[in-house]
Amino acid sequence: MIQHFHHAGCGCLAALSRRRALGFGLGGLALGATALASAGSALATDTGYEAMLMKCIDPRFTSYTWSYMTGRGWQNKYSQFNIAGGPIAAVAPVFQEWRATWEANLNISVQLHNVKRVVGITHRDCGAAAVAYGDRIKTDRAYETEMNVQALRAFRDQVKKIQPQVVVELGIMDLNGAVEPVT
Repeated sequence: MIQHFHHAGCGCLAALSRRRALGFGLGGLALGATALASAGSALATDTGYEAMLMKCIDPRFTSYTWSYMTGRGWQNKYSQFNIAGGPIAAVAPVFQEWRATWEANLNISVQLHNVKRVVGITHRDCGAAAVAYGDRIKTDRAYETEMNVQALRAFRDQVKKIQPQVVVELGIMDLNGAVEPVT
């Protein structure tokens, strides 16, 4: 590798007059000020998020969950935490080692962004649910519903224990994107 050291007679900067150097300096200063102003205004308008979505990583449901949250009027007003199984991962014993990460994320989201509610959504045909509750979940819809409801209710209890002031909403998303509320 050849290293070049600049010195008074090297000529590298000969084409850069004082006027051009001043222009570059003022241009850079203007860009920096614009970026700072934009960042400042963006930070100033962050008054918190309406909700935090906890969902599975399954890409079949990415657009559906976005549509669901946007349909609630929360476009750009919610954060999300995605992990295999979503709320199931927060409560199933097989995923115990992930729980601390979820809880820490919930706490920092409430602290930094004044999250008012947590929306927990599981979905049909979830591979992580099969890991947690066995393969029967793939072939028995009633059992699948029962296990999702149990997991979602345990998830709600967990959230309320950590952040009692937060409203928790629950649902099971079907393969077509429809959400069945869970009480």
